[in-house]
Amino acid sequence: MSIKKNLGNRIREIRISRSLTQEALAEKVNLSAKSLSQMELGNNFVSAETLDELCSALNITPNVLFDFKYSNVSEEMSLEEINKRLKNNPTLLKTIYRIVMALDY
Repeated sequence: MSIKKNLGNRIREIRISRSLTQEALAEKVNLSAKSLSQMELGNNFVSAETLDELCSALNITPNVLFDFKYSNVSEEMSLEEINKRLKNNPTLLKTIYRIVMALDY
């Protein structure tokens, strides 16, 4: 996958994890929602200034934005792997439950 696609996926992942719409994030970084959409789709690359503004708006450092380690994992594959591990470890299930319940949505 290209760096533009990976970065776009990562921007979308972090935006969604922050419960922001494209419109809300675009407004915070002085872009149109269409421009942000094109970045998230990997069709357009981001300028250095926009990267800085995105990091500020999302309250992250650039290394977090460029951490593509989990971006290529499908939701189905992730859930399947989690289910396999949890079925064989009830203690882990309880721990994961506590973590999920502690997350601030």
